[in-house]
Amino acid sequence: MGRFFPVILLLALIPLYFSTLSTLSLMNKRLPKGDEVNVVLPSPILKITSLDFDGLSSDILYLKTLVFYGSTFVGKDANKQQRKLKESEFNWIYDMLKASTDLDPYFLDPYLFANGILTWEANKIRETNKLLEKGNHYRDWDYWLPFFLGFNHFYFLGDNEKGAEYLMEASKKPGASPLYGHLAARLAYKSNKVENAIIFLENMLEKTDDKTMRKDYETRLKALKAILFLEKGVAAYKEKTGRNPSSLAKLQELGLVEWLPVDPYGGEFYIDKDGSIKTTSDLRDMKKTQSNQENP
Repeated sequence: MGRFFPVILLLALIPLYFSTLSTLSLMNKRLPKGDEVNVVLPSPILKITSLDFDGLSSDILYLKTLVFYGSTFVGKDANKQQRKLKESEFNWIYDMLKASTDLDPYFLDPYLFANGILTWEANKIRETNKLLEKGNHYRDWDYWLPFFLGFNHFYFLGDNEKGAEYLMEASKKPGASPLYGHLAARLAYKSNKVENAIIFLENMLEKTDDKTMRKDYETRLKALKAILFLEKGVAAYKEKTGRNPSSLAKLQELGLVEWLPVDPYGGEFYIDKDGSIKTTSDLRDMKKTQSNQENP
């Protein structure tokens, strides 16, 4: 009986398959006239129809998406211009990329294409992030996917905290640029999650042998530890008085801090309107910044 089960299951699914095809055909006919895209088969149906060729089917879906996107450019050579895509066409591109990665979640190209097209052109940030999260789950060695997720949360969604989390994750992947650690720390600083940034940078410092990188990490750690020191002073002031101090000098006046730390980047620490500690250097070497401005 066991060896006949797959055959019985396939026979049972055939009516469902043709019923689905009939429904999709009807949906295609109802699409607005002029649409160059069709309804994409649901992933479970694609799984059945692809048999044991999931990888090949994934490639075909992705290539079909590329061919369609390429067809939206009109003109010749340098005069080529892209026509404006319709919402339904962007939806179809997303559905195709989703289906392609459902069939082969390890296939990197559809994720990269989605992040390059659906974010900037279609404003489908959350949909793109869903694809990237799927890829990040399966391609757990790849730093590109958490890097893109971090950028999308920071740049498009304004979520510095989530962006920093993904960038921290990306920086720990094999082959990741040390720059990711700096970006994560900066986002964490601007999200007032200074303690997380300190812990992260201390871990990076332990694993870094490069003298230049170690110096950069040490400077950033010194700045973040100074910010954390002042934040604790502000919290103590607020607990004692019920309000935020008008200046850092008030912390010394009440004896909450013995000294005011110096920004190693050359800026000045100050209390922002929301009570958080900021610096005029924005965690960048002000000497280098001034030098770049003087010598463009």
